[in-house]
Amino acid sequence: MGNENARFCKDNNRIFVRLPLTQATGKIRIKERNSFSEYGVPVATRRIPLSLRHYVEWMIGYDIPLKVFNEDKSRTLLGDFVFANYKNEKKVPYELAEIAYYSLQMNLIGVEDIKKAADRIRSDSRTLDAMDEMQISRTNPMPVRYHDVDFYQMKVSYPLAVHKFGKYDIYAEIINRENQKAAGVQPLLCVCLPITSMEFSENPLGRVLASKECANWIIDKDEAMLSLELIRIFGMLSEKHRFDMLAILHVLFGV
Repeated sequence: MGNENARFCKDNNRIFVRLPLTQATGKIRIKERNSFSEYGVPVATRRIPLSLRHYVEWMIGYDIPLKVFNEDKSRTLLGDFVFANYKNEKKVPYELAEIAYYSLQMNLIGVEDIKKAADRIRSDSRTLDAMDEMQISRTNPMPVRYHDVDFYQMKVSYPLAVHKFGKYDIYAEIINRENQKAAGVQPLLCVCLPITSMEFSENPLGRVLASKECANWIIDKDEAMLSLELIRIFGMLSEKHRFDMLAILHVLFGV
């Protein structure tokens, strides 16, 4: 498994999600902001001491291609649960799906909780990518001149929606932007975890991180329910995400 991926383990009644924190360009990285209304800026964790302004941004996934799993079966323990996604590609549940699966195994959530999440996904009438409020906006081009060269300047705004989970300082951020790997636009979801919600080998505040340092996000009952909220939010993003979430809930839980 690559260093940029989360690792899962179980102990007693808790799940430990081990997150690598020193890859500034990976899907898991440390960012800095003074309040959730600010846009987070990536931090060089090997040079800048951590403070309460810092948080972990995790672009959490929910599946991997079956081909990728067959090349490295350590990626997930859910390799027996193969499903067809929105594009009819063979996939294996991953990351967010693992949290929900292990949470049910350890009685942190119940089957009824999972059924309720699936019912909510089915009942949501419109996905976020179809809403006017979540569309990318561009201003009209205006002529400008920089260093004796003529340009047309426009401002592009990407909508960002933030959801806070209950009383905790844990957030989900959804941003709608151009797809980097294909044509079109797609909504992206990240989980934002405060430094204080993570378990480090030693107090991270006031120090820089060691090379390849990791920390644990501990999944208890509250975090297990949060995983179902995340599944529902994924199901809101687009028709593709809705299909994938329902397919995963069906293959893992039969709902």
